[in-house]
Amino acid sequence: MIDLQPVRVVVLGIAMALLGTLAHPAEDDAADISLAGLRLGQQVAGPAVSPETLAHRVVVLEFWGVNCPPCLRSMPALEQLHREHAAAGLAVIGAHAQAAAPDEIRQVVEQLGVTFPIVDSATVEGGMGFSGIPHCMVFDHTGACVYRGHPGQAHEVILAAVRSSPASVLEGRSLVKLAPLAGQLRDEGTFGAVLRKAQVQTASKDQQVAEEAEYVADRLEAYGRRLLDNAERARDDDPVLAIHYVQRCAAAYRGTDLGRQAGKLAAEWKKDESFQQGIEAARRCRTLEVARERIVKSLGDPDEITPELAARVPQGLRRQLAATAATVQRLAPGSASAERAEAIAREFGLSEPVQP
Repeated sequence: MIDLQPVRVVVLGIAMALLGTLAHPAEDDAADISLAGLRLGQQVAGPAVSPETLAHRVVVLEFWGVNCPPCLRSMPALEQLHREHAAAGLAVIGAHAQAAAPDEIRQVVEQLGVTFPIVDSATVEGGMGFSGIPHCMVFDHTGACVYRGHPGQAHEVILAAVRSSPASVLEGRSLVKLAPLAGQLRDEGTFGAVLRKAQVQTASKDQQVAEEAEYVADRLEAYGRRLLDNAERARDDDPVLAIHYVQRCAAAYRGTDLGRQAGKLAAEWKKDESFQQGIEAARRCRTLEVARERIVKSLGDPDEITPELAARVPQGLRRQLAATAATVQRLAPGSASAERAEAIAREFGLSEPVQP
């Protein structure tokens, strides 16, 4: 555990089973906490999140920090949880809980490949009495806190909450005449097929069937539009995330107008040279970050790359790093990828040409 005092407390954490050896019993005062007491603070990265977007969802709130190694190890597992269960009603929020600039937080988030929302300075009324991170809070679809404590014991609690919640796209409503459709809506891949069925059943002579079908169709169309809106918002700053949303929409809504819109947008972006350069820059930046991780590990995981340590990196490898960083900046000047590449180059003293 990392001591938070006097570090500023904020919100989120889940190490899951891989941190099970570090787990300790959940705190027993979860019943005194509810999602209504969450204050999200400032948005730092990922899709916009608000109390409205969290309604009727299972919410995992994890306190973490860029200078907390156990927290960083938990983030990829948390991302996998997010990708696998978001459509079934899970909302994951990473709340940064240490002193760090937003740019520094975003760089770490990008490096980790995290796509769920990241906030800073979040609090939960009655729930800020913990002293270390990572720290996890799990709220069920009614807003009740069903777990708080070390993330190592949270995994099964989260899955149980997701299994017992209505499909999030229905926003808390239970279907009567169209109950079989509700079960299908736990899988985002079925959305297109369910939307087509619902559109047909809006013409049913059974008034309740028609009304439920119209509700399902409206909710599914709104969800698809949010995916496309998220893609458009991320287009310039994070083209990899933007194409991720477009591809999700195209796959989920295959055979519908929304799926065709997503396919059209993907085709347009494929022809957009600047967008494709942004994609390539992001990929090369990731290659640069992987190389950095390996170099730092070979140097003994120092807290800082001093000029003396940088000088120990073989000249051939330094030239490769410098060339990759320069390519990223050339492909997408001013982008988040370019800023990250420049930071890595500066860290290893590569702003000047490396001598042969």
